[in-house]
Amino acid sequence: MNPLHLSGWGVKITVQDLRSRSELVVADGREDDKLATTLRFKPRRFPHSSIVIDGHSGYISLRAFHWLSRNKVPVFVMDFDGTVISSILPPMPVKADLRVAQIQAANDPKKKFSIARAFVQAKIARNLQVLDWLNERYDLRREIQVTKREASKLSRASTVADLRVVEGRVARRYWEAFGKALPEHLDFRGRMTSSHQNNASDPVNLTLNYGYGFLEGECRKAINTVGLEPSVGFLHDFSDYQTKQSLVYDLEEPFRWLVDLTVIQVFESKTLELNDFYFTGDDYRYRFEAEAKRRFIEVLCERFNCVVPHKGHLVKWDTVIQEKASELGRYLTGRSSILDFPEPAPSLQNDNQQLRARILSLSSKKASEYGIGKSTLHYLRKNARSNGSLRIYRKVGQRIALIRKCNDTDGVELQEE
Repeated sequence: MNPLHLSGWGVKITVQDLRSRSELVVADGREDDKLATTLRFKPRRFPHSSIVIDGHSGYISLRAFHWLSRNKVPVFVMDFDGTVISSILPPMPVKADLRVAQIQAANDPKKKFSIARAFVQAKIARNLQVLDWLNERYDLRREIQVTKREASKLSRASTVADLRVVEGRVARRYWEAFGKALPEHLDFRGRMTSSHQNNASDPVNLTLNYGYGFLEGECRKAINTVGLEPSVGFLHDFSDYQTKQSLVYDLEEPFRWLVDLTVIQVFESKTLELNDFYFTGDDYRYRFEAEAKRRFIEVLCERFNCVVPHKGHLVKWDTVIQEKASELGRYLTGRSSILDFPEPAPSLQNDNQQLRARILSLSSKKASEYGIGKSTLHYLRKNARSNGSLRIYRKVGQRIALIRKCNDTDGVELQEE
């Protein structure tokens, strides 16, 4: 996952065709004190996985649409709160047999139930794993017990409607526990009240929604690549009154934890704080400050790019999403009997106390010898003293690991966030 994120005023995507070459010309928008930048890319050398635009004004030329399509670059247009307004995807493979099988399965109550159950089972498994991870630092024993009690009712579900009831009850308990891990001043009261969805009514909900927007883009891309019909889902119903990507929402469920975990970590580590958000207009919803948004996207990409063992290989989570879409396609056409969304399971580990102690004992002179500057060392010490999650950027982590190796005093394993 390596999106090119464009924001602010005056986003422009055009193509410059010269006698010697053709280049995609991308002008980022102006936002706050950030200067507009212009980037150029040659065909078949685009280094990003997608383009995500949440700018307020700008345009894409018809020639740019052609260039992006030929180079298989998806484009997602998002609102400020993470809502995906529109997507421009590369040509979808024509697989009539797959689409027929998908529609038949959606109309077969037994098969629809088995597929929907796989999505819910995976989501609940990850929810419980996140709560266990949080319980190592916060006392969530009661909340976990109640959540597990609700999750146990999954075995008694016999219809898709039953699955939705179980999923909803587990989600309610999950968000109650999730809120206990967040500072009180963030005013997080869950994802939904009795009257409405909370949308972006507090900084945490805004950040969750924005992260889910990126996840939705990854799922849309995976479904498009496989050739599945995005509007025909199994857990989420069809809709005849608005554009609804039911299968996209289905595929998101087993992977929402990636966003949830990132949101906990950015607020624990104070990568995001209350002053990184503001109100505007009369809709009473929060917005990101420009720089805060960029920080969050950076951490979110790090989470998606973590690796996990899967089928004998180490793969990143965006690759897992693609593989699960392919697995669903094979299952629908009868080429495979496997539909295992709970696997692979992530390994969630809290920070090693020995690593914190090593950072706190690291002298400025020794840190400087290995390329760790004073400001970086100050940041590391501050986070090592805190009760929050210890997040270390990859390059800094490698340098700390090198210091450990040279000293050869213990076997502490560096956890890379």
